[in-house]
Amino acid sequence: MTTTVEQPPFTERFFTNAMLHTTNRWIVIVAATLIGFHSTWLQLIDEIRAGTTGGYVLIVPPLVAVVAIGVTRRRRNELPIHDRQTDIITSVLLLLIALAIKGLLMPRYPTNYQAMHLDVLAAWVFVCGACIAMFGLRVTAAYWEAWMMLFLSSPIVYRIVLIELGGTKFVAGAVTLVLAASAIGLATRRNRARGFFYGSATFVTGLIALVVIDRRWPDAPIAVDQYVPALIATVVVGSGAYLWTFRGLAPRTLPANPVSIPQAVRGAMCIAVAALLAALLPLPDQRLTPVSAGPPYSGTASQVVPPGWVQLSSVDYDWPRAYFRQGSVLRRQMLRAEEPNPEWDRLLRPRTVAVQTLQVRRVGSFAVYPTESMYALGKSRVSPKEYVDLGRGVTAEYFTVVDDTLLLTWSLLSFVWTRSDTVAQRVSLLTVDNHELDAPFPQPEPNTVANARTLMRVLLRGNGTVEDNEPEYKDRSMLIEVGRELVEAQWQGA
Repeated sequence: MTTTVEQPPFTERFFTNAMLHTTNRWIVIVAATLIGFHSTWLQLIDEIRAGTTGGYVLIVPPLVAVVAIGVTRRRRNELPIHDRQTDIITSVLLLLIALAIKGLLMPRYPTNYQAMHLDVLAAWVFVCGACIAMFGLRVTAAYWEAWMMLFLSSPIVYRIVLIELGGTKFVAGAVTLVLAASAIGLATRRNRARGFFYGSATFVTGLIALVVIDRRWPDAPIAVDQYVPALIATVVVGSGAYLWTFRGLAPRTLPANPVSIPQAVRGAMCIAVAALLAALLPLPDQRLTPVSAGPPYSGTASQVVPPGWVQLSSVDYDWPRAYFRQGSVLRRQMLRAEEPNPEWDRLLRPRTVAVQTLQVRRVGSFAVYPTESMYALGKSRVSPKEYVDLGRGVTAEYFTVVDDTLLLTWSLLSFVWTRSDTVAQRVSLLTVDNHELDAPFPQPEPNTVANARTLMRVLLRGNGTVEDNEPEYKDRSMLIEVGRELVEAQWQGA
């Protein structure tokens, strides 16, 4: 006679004490991260609504969770080594680093906030420190693949890759698909061939969905291209891989957690204090150019030349498409005064002004790449910004740049206005202190290497190395007068 051993119900096999304790600790970590960095998550939601690329960050934690699930299925035969003192020291150190990034480092880059999103990096460091406090250093380190993916998917890396590949909506979706494919590949990686197979299947599945979306709904928000294909591919391939591999098997028993409940409670108190301090740290003032309502769209990126000025040339640049996506246009019109003005030049030379119009579909794109980021400012110093009224409800920002490369000082007056629901323009008026007719003007071409060098100088030596605290506003009155004439000319020509 054969004796049949009844297995406990699925709920008892799945919802074990270990699972309950792990879930409770993750609730503490997630709640602390949401509260401590609430302003960051709200900012990312606003960026999704504005149609920028930064919203992809919200899909990263679920993908990293997929990697963590795969690693958990592979964990076994671990040595019972645990040093709680090391856990506390490492955890506190990481929590302090997260607070330092948000409170000390991030304010050094106010104008580059949306491009760099150092607060997201601070949030991931915070989560890592919290995990060590709740689960121990050895257990946290066992998930090094998940942490590697989390930190390598930082916004600044994402944007650099996006720009180098063209910056289109399709590219944004494809880059996010790479993250999804990496997550599935790492989660299923019992060997390299298996991980590569499932990762490739994820990318191909998502690519098919991305092509369909891109052709069927070409005007869909960029968030659709980033989220939908990646989620479809992750769910389809991930679920298929899990069901095929673990069909008929009992749920994986979580390895024993070396951190006891009383120790975890004390760790949670430390996390709560750090979360409260992080919540009190504000996001930096981005010093954004105010957005004004402009005249009806004229059908072209060119600005109407105001009376008293003549257009010398007009040049279009192609690089904005990589930064501001397809449909963006950058046009530089070189204008020269018909008559010299003694207040502008004592030698009665007619002044030249470069009028640059950057035209995009979504006004929120200007917040990611401010005016000064469109130039190679490797060895330049920028003055504090002033805000001036140009009439017709238009507010402009004015600042000067001491360019040690071109050995000149140039002044820039810039304003942003919306010309229709799908057309926004950033108009910049630029002059140089060299009044010769053939004087060189700085070219609106961002240099990644030069700008990275500037960011490193700020990191190591502070903002004083890139700020001009004693500026000479040589052409301020001239640019304000020309700016008012230009604004009025657009309304009169509408």
